[in-house]
Amino acid sequence: MRIIILGAGGVGSVIAGHLAKVGVDVIMIARPGHCQVSSQDGLQLTGLSDFRIKVPAYTDASNLDSADVLLIAVKTKDMQTSLEGVKHLDVGCVASLQNGVVKNKQMAEVFGADKVLGATTMIGATLVQDGEVDYSLDGITFFGERDGPRSDRVDALVKAFLDSGLNAVASENINSIEWTKQAIQNPFAPIAAITRLPVHLVWSSPELATLSVHMYREVAAVAEALQITLSDHEAWSVLHQKTLKDAPFKQAVKMLVLAGKQVSESGRTHIIPSMLQDVLACKKTEIEETVGHVFKEGIRLGIPVPYTEFAYRTVRAIEDNFRDCN
Repeated sequence: MRIIILGAGGVGSVIAGHLAKVGVDVIMIARPGHCQVSSQDGLQLTGLSDFRIKVPAYTDASNLDSADVLLIAVKTKDMQTSLEGVKHLDVGCVASLQNGVVKNKQMAEVFGADKVLGATTMIGATLVQDGEVDYSLDGITFFGERDGPRSDRVDALVKAFLDSGLNAVASENINSIEWTKQAIQNPFAPIAAITRLPVHLVWSSPELATLSVHMYREVAAVAEALQITLSDHEAWSVLHQKTLKDAPFKQAVKMLVLAGKQVSESGRTHIIPSMLQDVLACKKTEIEETVGHVFKEGIRLGIPVPYTEFAYRTVRAIEDNFRDCN
């Protein structure tokens, strides 16, 4: 199985390193400096894994012609440009680990709907410097056919991940999984970006937890209108999805505050959302394709999403003023 990983930054590099270690034919497409170090001196993973391995890497796909799997890990803001650079590839299937739910339509427009797998990941990783990645969260990566039933290609991809030591699951309702991740991200990423607080402090603040529950339930309402039920998979057990969605409001807020305290006590206080990382670096965020998509779908469907709209417009305003960053 040949797997090309487009946009191998933190998460993509963790996947590439683990797959390469067990002999999978994996190729990274990444930034020039990261490519050079990873292919010549070796990709160094630290944190939850500690090893170095050489991984073939290129700055673009111009010299590549095919892959069994094209796995996309670029930021959503870079999706259209990145797809333009790989549209010539003959691929068995293509899947994106990006946040949000816009990605599947974008991939289908380039490769055809039959080639597109649904996917999302809870892996956490940071590109420390060229050739070095800190692997901080060993979350599950989900794959599934968009119309539901499992398939040989999904099972083969999941097996490759599991054999490499990465957590992976074949889902028969990948749309639910993707929308559930969006529901989780919808409040926490923009609130963290606005307040400059890591997620565990967003959760453990009663005031911010209150806003978070409102925003989560707005996504649930939009998903329900699209006939998508959010998932209660154990991957999100610390947040108790049914409580967030259906419990009395004050109970949901208390649960979220408790979850924040549990994360803090576990020592995972260094993990911050990529949206906050981008804001701190004065970079364009993924707000448009994630929270912005929920807001626009709410408007289209006639569902009130005032908290989501506030977060969306506020992060957009922050981006508009990046010129004032030092």
